[in-house]
Amino acid sequence: MQHETGKGMTNAILRVRVAVIDNEHIIADTLAEILRQHGYEAKPHYNGESALVDAGWFRPDVVMSDIQIGKIDGIETALRIRKTQPQCRIILFTASPVGQDLYQKIDDLGFEFLRRPLQPLGVLALLAKR
Repeated sequence: MQHETGKGMTNAILRVRVAVIDNEHIIADTLAEILRQHGYEAKPHYNGESALVDAGWFRPDVVMSDIQIGKIDGIETALRIRKTQPQCRIILFTASPVGQDLYQKIDDLGFEFLRRPLQPLGVLALLAKR
């Protein structure tokens, strides 16, 4: 992603911003740290409400969210962020069994899906595809 820096400077490459949402703090923190170590600007959130409040300021390019994260689930959080960030890529994950109906909903919404436990190399490879 390239943005004009203005004031006569050449284009600067900005890091891809990733909002990581999981109510298990260790998962959100660890995934965000792994992404930062690989050049992403990653920010952990522990619930959908926090991610929604921050999305307008942080403007994530990618949202990686557990589906089951509390009062506002990962799908609803992603849908709300997508309203203000229409180009935001959504990657959902869960360790819980996913029925065909839920999997179909995720697919119909154009979201991507990963099964937990997340493998760092798999996550990095998926992010690099775009």
